[in-house]
Amino acid sequence: MKKRIMTIALLSTISASTLAASETFQANVDAMSDATIAETATLHFGAMQPTVGSVCTMDNAGAVTGDCDVSNANIAIGLITVSGLASNVPVNVTVTGASGTNVTFEANYDINAAVATHDNIADGTLTAVTTDASGTDLTIDVYGDMTVDSALTPGDSYTANYVVDVTFQ
Repeated sequence: MKKRIMTIALLSTISASTLAASETFQANVDAMSDATIAETATLHFGAMQPTVGSVCTMDNAGAVTGDCDVSNANIAIGLITVSGLASNVPVNVTVTGASGTNVTFEANYDINAAVATHDNIADGTLTAVTTDASGTDLTIDVYGDMTVDSALTPGDSYTANYVVDVTFQ
């Protein structure tokens, strides 16, 4: 009987250790790709008066008013394309103008091809948008005001930067 109890105890020890197991596995995820931002059309106000305080205003149709030449052939609304985002991705978009040499640009902008309408957004305003169900490229129409800070030299060209920022929410 003693042999039998010892055999049963030995078997239960061996059985318990062979029935238990532990393994480590991995959970995986891929980070979404950053957006690609490209200038499709360069923003150009045409020609404007060179005196300090002159302001040329462009609307979302590309029409200029104020201290500018409304018939100038160079007038063009800025067009930015944001590509590489998946469908239904929430992102924040901001367009911010800046001062350049002798001029300052204050942006206004529209965001197209997003889930909702986003028009006439003021300079520096963070705007939450979601890409559509097809992952269509977002387009941003950039326009606004160009102001002369220091007298311009007639016939010369002047620039002011603007920054387009697209970040995940």
